[in-house]
Amino acid sequence: MLIYLAAALMLACEPVEPVVTFEEGTFEGFDVISYVPDEPIGLVFFFHGSGGSAGFATRIETLDVINLLIQRGYGFIATESTQRTSPRRWRVNDPSLSDNDDLARLVRLHDHVVRSSPVTAQTPLFGVGMSNGARMVSLFGQSFSDAGYPIAAIVSVMGTVATPVRQAGGLTVPTLFIIAENDTVVPNAQILRDRDQTMANGVTTALLTKDEELLVDWRFTRIPSINADDALAIIEAAVMTGAWNSEGIRQVPVSSAQLLLRESRLPASVSGDVNEVLAQFGNILAVHQFSALYREQIADFFDGQNALFPMALTP
Repeated sequence: MLIYLAAALMLACEPVEPVVTFEEGTFEGFDVISYVPDEPIGLVFFFHGSGGSAGFATRIETLDVINLLIQRGYGFIATESTQRTSPRRWRVNDPSLSDNDDLARLVRLHDHVVRSSPVTAQTPLFGVGMSNGARMVSLFGQSFSDAGYPIAAIVSVMGTVATPVRQAGGLTVPTLFIIAENDTVVPNAQILRDRDQTMANGVTTALLTKDEELLVDWRFTRIPSINADDALAIIEAAVMTGAWNSEGIRQVPVSSAQLLLRESRLPASVSGDVNEVLAQFGNILAVHQFSALYREQIADFFDGQNALFPMALTP
């Protein structure tokens, strides 16, 4: 674990930008962001949380994970939920690949990718989902696997397993669960029960916990438009709220720190990146926020299951 964290911290202060040019377009009127190499070892589907879009793939933390997966030889694809009015959520209560609008479109999207790219019908499939997207990735993974698609593994980030999957006996797909120390949006206890149910099914599982961090400047220099001076100004503004001291240690309850941040005066120079700045504060506080801190473990988990997957297909 310390090796992983040391490697992550060595790269942390570098601006996070795409390592390749992504393809941006639409499929059946819904936004799609993707990249497929000439010889993909797998295709990873990314699922946004409530209120999100295909742009989830371009957020700093998600992008950091995607960059590593691309460097390992994976392609990826991100689209958006059919529901495009608030709260813009995936439909997670119906496991049918024909009746569930989201799943049915994912089937057609996969077929389209197979017809139009180096991805084949046998290319192992993976999934990463956050919050409502975590429930969707569990539904996607299990429903597609039950239908015979080559689902190799999924990553469920700060979200529970979809109710139809749990009621049917739980996941039979290798799953990496990620929770956050101070998450109050999704109960960690239920996620742990889902992990236990998955383990009881004899399926490979793993669990990671995103812990709280000190208030440090490298969190903000990950954003390409924010330089070292901007990062220090952000920290100064946060310390002036009283939520952190000058050593970067939180001084008030997490909920109070979040409230004080909303009322703080961030530097005008970062006004165009407020959402990304707040996402980095979410990582610092270890609340309900996607994190790339364990990107190496995510890639290793996929690699491990990918190596075993052809054996699972052997009669």
